Amino acid sequence: MSQGPLDPTSGKDDLFVGGDTGTTAHASPILSELLGYHESMARRFLQNRDVSDHDPDLVRNLLSEYINFALNEEDFAARFGRDKARKQLDPAVAPQGFSSVGKVLSSAGKVKSTPSRVTLMMSKNKIVPMESQSSTALSILSSPEATKYVEDHNKDLEIESELVRQMDNVVQHYTETEDEMISSGIGLLEGMKMKGAIPFKEFKTVFSTTRVQKGFYNSREGDIYVKTEYLVRGDHSRVAARAANYYYNCINPAFGFTEETSFDNYNYLEVPNKHSAIYCQDYNFPSPLSDREAIVNIVWKRISEKCIVVILHPLTSHPKVENKEGDAMIRCSFHGVYKVTQLDGGFVEVEIGNHINFGGKLPKAIVNGFIIPSANRAISHQQCYFANSIHQEDLTKEDGKLLGEIFVNQIKTARKRGGWKKRAELGKVGVDEFLYISVAMRELLSRHPWIRAMLHETSLNQIKVAGTVHTALSDMKDRDAINLAKGLSTIILSNTEAPAAVDHWIAQNAALEEFEKEYAWMRSFFVEIAQFNLNTSNFGLRLRVFGGAVLSMVDLITDVYMTVQFFNTEGQEGYGRINAWLIGLTISLQILLSYFQNRKKLSVFIQDTFFTLVGFRPALDAYRVGSGSEQEDHHLLNPLTEMTACKWTEMVFEAIPTSIVQIYALILAKEKRVDALVSILISAATIAFSSSMISYDWDTSPKNRNDVPFFYGYVPDKALGRAVCFLSTMSVTFAHVLLQTLACALLAATNTA
Repeated sequence: MSQGPLDPTSGKDDLFVGGDTGTTAHASPILSELLGYHESMARRFLQNRDVSDHDPDLVRNLLSEYINFALNEEDFAARFGRDKARKQLDPAVAPQGFSSVGKVLSSAGKVKSTPSRVTLMMSKNKIVPMESQSSTALSILSSPEATKYVEDHNKDLEIESELVRQMDNVVQHYTETEDEMISSGIGLLEGMKMKGAIPFKEFKTVFSTTRVQKGFYNSREGDIYVKTEYLVRGDHSRVAARAANYYYNCINPAFGFTEETSFDNYNYLEVPNKHSAIYCQDYNFPSPLSDREAIVNIVWKRISEKCIVVILHPLTSHPKVENKEGDAMIRCSFHGVYKVTQLDGGFVEVEIGNHINFGGKLPKAIVNGFIIPSANRAISHQQCYFANSIHQEDLTKEDGKLLGEIFVNQIKTARKRGGWKKRAELGKVGVDEFLYISVAMRELLSRHPWIRAMLHETSLNQIKVAGTVHTALSDMKDRDAINLAKGLSTIILSNTEAPAAVDHWIAQNAALEEFEKEYAWMRSFFVEIAQFNLNTSNFGLRLRVFGGAVLSMVDLITDVYMTVQFFNTEGQEGYGRINAWLIGLTISLQILLSYFQNRKKLSVFIQDTFFTLVGFRPALDAYRVGSGSEQEDHHLLNPLTEMTACKWTEMVFEAIPTSIVQIYALILAKEKRVDALVSILISAATIAFSSSMISYDWDTSPKNRNDVPFFYGYVPDKALGRAVCFLSTMSVTFAHVLLQTLACALLAATNTA
């Protein structure tokens, strides 16, 4: 092993001195004896490891893993005593493991205030005092929740590290019964893959890395089937260990899940061997339903070099226990399988199949309000854990999207802890919690302390006057970061899509362009935040998207009104018939479009048809685009294209023709009515707004600019330039529409005369 620093933050000298002699300068006695006595064990440990790179972090990680390896060797335990050895270890070189396995966190104890305002900040994976009151001073670090989080993290890490060692290095011997359990579990997963075998219903998932999450509830027998597939970044052994530990003893959910996920009802009955455990889980249902219990045997097995399965097999061998009222609890059946497979590129595929029966039929409210959320929590827990474990240098664009989703979820969860008056402050607490639980964010915070101030201001989502920021990235301060965040909230007002808003925001700030060059994940991360702000904005979404929708509906109402007036005016019934035919044609085409878009989902088609018939179709399309709805597998068009098609249909078959008819009728009418003139102006304004909106949205779309750069990109990047461009386009179009429709009406009137 090569020489290298122990920890740059510990204030100690190098652990190893004297080249290859292996002597120790500051190691504890137990480490000195360990390294001297187990030279052959160290050689075995290093046999398959590349130690040619003398990077200090690599050396430190190798030492940490070696300590874990040594402490679990039986001959070492017999000589020194494992528990005694752990206590004598120098805390500075406590087992840490590789970055793919996790890091031990130092406890975040509460620091008393001093005249110098000693606060806390995160330095790598340790929490150290800092002599300043700056944006790195996370308020959450001194909270009881943070202390418990660190303790639970380290406790879980110890359990999971041992599981990983067993999975990777120790030969396991399985009984015939255990092999049958494993075959049964794998068969459950294979059965769920059969197309058409079970009419699965799709669940709404929390995070985008969930590729499949569907379920089926047999209301007659009470059987519940859940099928899930998702991806995480990491090592498959670690993911399998995490899955097993979640049911073994895992008590380390991220902030916000603590109240939702309680493991107080887990009772361990037996631990037959290193690869299995038997536990009893209680399910407390609301009155008048009886409580349930499940006896489950967890067995894991490596079935190939890159694949491990974790089986949860139901047992009936143990007697039923009594609940608080003294009644025997209903025995339920929980049969599950986790198949964890290592993929290329550092990805791990997790396939889950569950078959649950709670001892009979359950009300749908319990299934929808308890069972499905529990399934979602189990999935999101794993996704959060591994996403938060990724280091800054390893983040990709896809990771940025997932971290953005976790960030938004953390804010939502934090805000649920208080009323609307505390909404702003609790949102900031959620930001601090996110910065605390994510390894990458801790590392980012140490390099760019102002990121906390930016995320705090972004979480407020308030429309404020934002000053121009010309500061370079290296000179950024909290004030500059706050101005940048205000700018994002303001830019959302002029965009219907979050990607376009973030593209605009980055383009007009040189510091953000520099930030994106350094951190490729940055754009996708802030797109998720912008989408959340767009969805929850009290002003922006309604101002732009629903403003256009209201204008379209008012245009339809005025056209219907004028149609009725034509029928009630002698000699103008023909104009009324033409208007009625045009309105009917427009509605029919929109219903036809909805049919092709949703022909595989009858309920959605019926909903769209209803909104179209009552004239609310523009509002429905606007909501889907503004809320960030994505194109589903059965859709022909994405929401933006669908809205564009509906607006195009409305303009071509309703707004423009009815305007010509109404102008023609007004020219020939003996009495010039004001309501007819108002209807014509509203139609022209609707055409101008809709066409300008379509042009603006398509031109500012980052995807379009990237795919066809020679055509899209005429709208400037600066906020003022965009506003001037949109208003100019709308004004010119408004005048152009009036002139063209007037010309057509005059031509028709001249020919008639």
